[in-house]
Amino acid sequence: ILTENQRAYIIPRLMQAPPFPDKINPWRLAAGNGRLEGELMLAAMPRLAAVSRAGGKASVSLVAGVDENGVHFIKGEIQADIEVDCQRCLGPLRLPLKVEVALGVVSAEAEAGQLSDPYEPLLVRDGDVAVADLVEEELLLALPQIPRHEDLRECEANGYAAPDPAMPDVDRRQPFAALASLLSDSKRST
Repeated sequence: ILTENQRAYIIPRLMQAPPFPDKINPWRLAAGNGRLEGELMLAAMPRLAAVSRAGGKASVSLVAGVDENGVHFIKGEIQADIEVDCQRCLGPLRLPLKVEVALGVVSAEAEAGQLSDPYEPLLVRDGDVAVADLVEEELLLALPQIPRHEDLRECEANGYAAPDPAMPDVDRRQPFAALASLLSDSKRST
């Protein structure tokens, strides 16, 4: 019989989710119709930390299985709020990312071209994949190539002076115009 004190310590431990694995074997996970659910710290992802102000967590919800064509797959969703530098004003820019994942597990590059349309290849040669690397790769692919505030007023709040559209900017339209005058000067002097 459990007393109140013992129940206070046992029941919360039973209700906790199992710890998130560091590595998985995608082949076994898919064969067993496995699930990956949990959170990963963004600061633990070095490539993502290099392009962002890594803080917070990525929420991961993935399922694995084998489809009717025999393709081992991992599908699901990754959500994270990433903070990067706006490339217009260099101020902070918060990007809420919601990444849909549809990976087909392959053991050779030749198999990658044979995957059906919804799958992107996940090349697994050694058997195990670090979950943090998988999540980091998907988040990096979801980042915009040139992150900018959608609203120009947010950039102006960070000190960016928007160009005046009424004022023609000759240098912007013809950046090498000054070089043409140098070339004609050099021909005259010879």
